[in-house]
Amino acid sequence: MKVLLLGAAGVMGSDFIEEYKNNKNYSNFYELILGVHRKRVEENFESRNVDLSDVESLKSSLKGIDVIVNLAGNPNPSAEFKDLIEPNIMGVHNLFEAAKEAKCKRIIIASSVHAIKGYPEEKKVSESDSPMPKNAYGASKAFGETLCSVFSKDLSCFAIRIGLYLSNNKNDTSQRSVSSQKEVICLNREDLEYALTQRDMAQLIHKSIVAPLSLKYAILHGSSNNKNKKMNIDITKKLIGYEPEDDAFMICGEIKQNIKTLNK
Repeated sequence: MKVLLLGAAGVMGSDFIEEYKNNKNYSNFYELILGVHRKRVEENFESRNVDLSDVESLKSSLKGIDVIVNLAGNPNPSAEFKDLIEPNIMGVHNLFEAAKEAKCKRIIIASSVHAIKGYPEEKKVSESDSPMPKNAYGASKAFGETLCSVFSKDLSCFAIRIGLYLSNNKNDTSQRSVSSQKEVICLNREDLEYALTQRDMAQLIHKSIVAPLSLKYAILHGSSNNKNKKMNIDITKKLIGYEPEDDAFMICGEIKQNIKTLNK
């Protein structure tokens, strides 16, 4: 099986490549191919140039691809609508159209917790709850979820509402005293109810890739097994066998304690 990863140069894409390389349970199931736009990401992987603005070019890039994992797009929750139209709306629609024409079997797209941030704070949102965004970014992700439904008669589609992402990546950390983006978030954010660790993210994407093709449409929740959750993951666990291993509250508690000890 051939899996095309879009957004391979981004934080989450780079992290998934790392997890794929380190986990034979993943690489034994499928070949990972990297979709790039101008920039080469990894020497040891096949790369294909992918331009989401051109359907005809996309159809050529998708030749022989079974599953597409789309982590590309504008990831800025504060982005203005004009900056979201091309990458998060037109580009995603073009991808679906090209995947249909290329006879791909499944698309997995990264939605976001921002697609449901409009619900009251006290509500624990289920995968079956409709999108309720409160900003333009969330609305662009909700659009992707609706496209999953529109195209599910032609190919299988999952949309994963990604929560607060805890990357092990050591690049672009804003504080010299910490060694990973995960630590930056643990030291500066309190909304860990939505958190998703790198290890759990990789498992969630992997199990979405290998899930039976008879499962044509699903909204999944990208949350770790946090002691407090604002995104229910019961349906996600049942549909694809997702079993998150991490609790962000425990991880961040240990990080804060370790840094406190080092600073004594």
